[in-house]
Order: sequence, then C-alpha cells, then structure tokens
Amino acid sequence: MISLLTLIDNMKPVFLVSAVICAIYFEDVAAKGLPSYLKLCNRNDPNLSKCINENVEIIRPKLKQGIPELFIPSLDPLLISRATLDSGNAFKATFTNIELFYADKFHLHNFDMDLEKYKVDIKIGFPTLRIKSIYNINGRLLVLNLNGKGPADGNYTNVQAHLNLKGTPFNKNNKNFVKWEREKIDITIEKSHLFFDKIFGDNEQLNDQTNRVINENIDTIIEELQPVIQGVVSDFVFGVVNRLFSRYSINDLFPIS
Repeated sequence: MISLLTLIDNMKPVFLVSAVICAIYFEDVAAKGLPSYLKLCNRNDPNLSKCINENVEIIRPKLKQGIPELFIPSLDPLLISRATLDSGNAFKATFTNIELFYADKFHLHNFDMDLEKYKVDIKIGFPTLRIKSIYNINGRLLVLNLNGKGPADGNYTNVQAHLNLKGTPFNKNNKNFVKWEREKIDITIEKSHLFFDKIFGDNEQLNDQTNRVINENIDTIIEELQPVIQGVVSDFVFGVVNRLFSRYSINDLFPIS
C-alpha cells in the first residue's frame, strides 16, 4: 500500500520523471533567462536523445537541493503533503507528511521524443527508494481487516517506470504550445518492504503479525494498487509538465537550427 506511496512520489518515482522532463526541455538560455549551464537541444538534432541525457547529467548534482528555476524541488527528500486511496466501501487510506528519499539517484534509461507526432517515451529507474509518511487506513486488505493510524515506512529496490506521453498542440499569442496527456504508464518494483507502526494500536504482537502478512503478500498488494498508483503518478507528472509547456512554446524549448 505504501508501495502506492512509493509511486505516488515517483515518481512522484514520478516526480522524478517530471523533474527529468523539466530539465530536458530548455534551450535559449539567454532569451528566456534560463540557467546558462543547460545545453541547447535543437529539434532537428539526430542526437536529440543524447543531448537530453547530457542535460540530465548536468543537473544531477543540483537535484538533491532542488532547482527552483526549473520547477524542481529538493529530491532528497521530496515532500508531498497528501495522497489518498479509495476503493469504495472495501478500503480507504490516506497518507500525509510524505517524504521520499533517494529520488535524486535515478537512472534515465530512455528518452525518445517525436515532436512531429507529439509523442514522448520515457524509461526511468530508481535503484532504491524510501518513503516515510503518516497513514490512516480503514478497510479490508487481503485477509486483514485494518483500522489504524500512525507512522509508516517503506523501502523499495529497483523501481522502474515506463511512460508514454501524447501531446495536443494549441496556439496562444501566435505561438505553438503543447498540452501533454498520459497515454500509458507501467511501474514495476523488484522488492518492497513495508512497516505500519501501531496498525493495531499498542498491541505489539498483532502489529508484528499484521506487518508480516503484508510483506509476505507484497506482490499481490502492489498489483492490486497499480491502477491507483498509475493515476496518482500521471496526475502529478503531467501537472508539472503542463505548467512548463504552458509557459514556454515548442519553439522556445526546442528551436529549429
């Protein structure tokens, strides 16, 4: 369930993805007052993906502290105020004061952009992620009837995200802009371990038993939560991306040489 959290931050693993996207789309530094350390990526460059990856590596040392001028907050930890799961009457959960650690250690495996078809394909991985939060859950999960609140801690290994974006061009002030939407998102986690403190109040024996059952069935839990995880991640990522692309036109971000 916190794995959902994991990907909520994902990115969120995800925000990382949006951070990468933000960093990548910058060009005319002098004209737009953007950071001079970024490399200009021309739209018709046959090595556009390479240029994008070089920009990612340029900004990597700055990600831990954050880069406000690129809409990128601190990524270690990355702070998120609230995330909610609601499966109707069966299960409800709220996570607050969320902290995502080690998001700045991501690996960008692939970034392909087709600005004629307005499509982007991104593959990004996180060797390790840790998510701490305050949880409040109520409902049935697997064989467990849960009703508790308290600190939660999740550790995840080899988190992989694959995103496909589809853009819709529009004109504003005689300039061409793009609004991005989710076409596809897939998220996998090789290994997860979750701990919910005080899930049954001060009953330590029942708390330990419950956490053991959760971790013994962690793959099933992650699979059941995939639709929720994907929805939260996409809302977060595309919110950041669309803020950037609503401010800068395609020609501003990717000039044609």
